[in-house]
Amino acid sequence: MRLGNDDQQYGLIARLFHWGVALLVFVQLPLGWYMSDLPSGMERYQYVELHKSLGLLTLLAMLGRVLWRVFNPPPGLPQLLPNWEKLAAKLSHWGLYSALFLQVLVGVILVWAFNSPLLFFGWFALPSPIAPDKPLGHLMSEAHELVGFGIAALVAVHIAAALRHHFILKNDILRRMLALLLVFGGVLVAGQARAGHWIVQPSSRLQFHFTQSSLPITGQFERFEARVEFDPDNPEDGRIDVNIDVASLDTQNAERDAVLRSVAMFDAEKFPQAQYKADKIRVLSPGQYEAVGVLSIRDITLPLNLPFSLVITKDAANGDSAVASGVVAISRREYGLARGQWEATDIVADEVKIEINVNAVQQR
Repeated sequence: MRLGNDDQQYGLIARLFHWGVALLVFVQLPLGWYMSDLPSGMERYQYVELHKSLGLLTLLAMLGRVLWRVFNPPPGLPQLLPNWEKLAAKLSHWGLYSALFLQVLVGVILVWAFNSPLLFFGWFALPSPIAPDKPLGHLMSEAHELVGFGIAALVAVHIAAALRHHFILKNDILRRMLALLLVFGGVLVAGQARAGHWIVQPSSRLQFHFTQSSLPITGQFERFEARVEFDPDNPEDGRIDVNIDVASLDTQNAERDAVLRSVAMFDAEKFPQAQYKADKIRVLSPGQYEAVGVLSIRDITLPLNLPFSLVITKDAANGDSAVASGVVAISRREYGLARGQWEATDIVADEVKIEINVNAVQQR
């Protein structure tokens, strides 16, 4: 795994910051609520001092994370996401950042206002720039609790959104940050460790071919996102996820494209994405493979095995590159792409061939 981010994945340092801060938050929230109910005594004192030290550690981690983000921008959100969702993601993201900084600041003022030492794991104390002030301390205590509930709510929204992207929208937003969580949990997933991550290049093409009035027609999807995990030594552990922006289809004919996007065909407004997902890759012969998966169009999901050829070019200096190509035929009627007057096949044939031409480089 590379240290820095690229346009597809978070690097090791960003993941360390992300999950390090997440771990601190998951410890600090319950610790803060637990210790507040303890009676005065040594146990409460020890938990309070630990809470202070972890708070300062959170501040350092957040400062490091923001600085790293400034000099090493994260990968962008998927282009297929609607604008409102991109805006909501940015607002919740920066809201969580702001709340964490505010919480540490309020906590520090709280400690100083009550004339309590601010120790960092007993190594050193931060001098107080303010005089003891009990009313300010009580105010900060209430604010500290309220901000804590706010952080808990933002974290819940953040987790819910990530799970929605993973299980409902089925994109790679969660996976591109998730890998390091397994390290924190002490779990090493062998398939994940073996499988190579490939970055699909913009030069890749996703085309479809069909017959209209006995004439062959070729179109393509201008926008799609693909995540490929494939290790030539362990192909059966491979994984392919492709999300397709249906409205981006283009057959070089505006009237025909409008029909294809309409309710009678793809119904792009109601079903903006199609998806192909394969969790297994079989070897057919040297250089020939078959992805075993399912294709989802509209609200219909059917099994679809995609045969493809693959050529990998080794390059120790710049990273391996791969070229994959394949064609598979589907029935448009089986996928609901034949409604109303377009259900007949005398003008538009039932068979549609999907062709892939993928160029990819291995993530280093």
